[in-house]
Amino acid sequence: MLRPTNRRSRAALKRIERNESWRTILIALAANIVIAIAKLITGLMSGSTALLAEAAHSLADASNEVLLGISLRRATAPADELHPLGHGRERFLWAFLAAIASFLIGGCFSVGMAIRQLAHGEPLGNPTAAWIVLGVAFLGDGISLVQSLRQARSEAAERGWNVWFHLFRSSDPTVRAVVVEDSAALIGLVIAAAGLLLSHHLGNDRPDAFASLLIGLLMAATAFALGRPLADFLVGKSLPPKLLDEIRAVIDRDDAVEEILSVQAVYIGPEEVIVSAKVRPSPQLTVEQLGRAMDNLDQALRETSPFVADVFIDVTAHHASEFSRDGIS
Repeated sequence: MLRPTNRRSRAALKRIERNESWRTILIALAANIVIAIAKLITGLMSGSTALLAEAAHSLADASNEVLLGISLRRATAPADELHPLGHGRERFLWAFLAAIASFLIGGCFSVGMAIRQLAHGEPLGNPTAAWIVLGVAFLGDGISLVQSLRQARSEAAERGWNVWFHLFRSSDPTVRAVVVEDSAALIGLVIAAAGLLLSHHLGNDRPDAFASLLIGLLMAATAFALGRPLADFLVGKSLPPKLLDEIRAVIDRDDAVEEILSVQAVYIGPEEVIVSAKVRPSPQLTVEQLGRAMDNLDQALRETSPFVADVFIDVTAHHASEFSRDGIS
């Protein structure tokens, strides 16, 4: 019995060769673990709910990096009989679980701490250590953000895209997750600093509690923003219309194809799609000529799009009008 083999797209092979996603994840993980411990200790010493919420924020981000690392590892597993197209979609699954973890660990904890603080209230201690930790955390998250943005700019430049277009439209969840998480972390630090400053200026712990509440809501919004696009990829998202049109144009220009009945290009992993097309070939072609023409078309599609991992072409003698009339697509 032949074992299933899954071919890889040019974009995926280049990403694996660069190995930059691992570097981005490890830098973010190291920064978040150290920062989470410092925030936790200082939050307990100063009694700042906002700092404890930020500790949960960093802990959630660290757990996200672990899950993203697992996704990178799992996605390299070879195709097998139960998974003939490989394990590329596990990248989407583990990134989706990371978004849920961020909501549960960070968002819910921060909101719960804020409600408790508002209900009971506790005096705040000396803020000096808290300010130092906030400054160090801002520096650490800033370094992580610079690394993730450097990777995003490099990938966007390769594709001729704007970096922000790449971040919001790319199928690779790793760099987008780290950029969004680090950006949210920096915003959370500003909120925590504002809450701490107002609390000590007013002699009241309510601004600090409200800061914790805002941090929790920020994390919930971040988790939703990261998780929602991943759901589309898990269900089976198509290549964007513009890129799909390029693939359709290549098939349409081929002399061996007389009519295109349908074309699909669905993601099976980050930056990897399976192209499936149903075509009516030119009636003048012999079986040998048709086989050679389909091989050439396969190669042409790969050269056109760096995201094409594999191509399946269904050859039929039917016309598009017959398929439309019979309700077949």
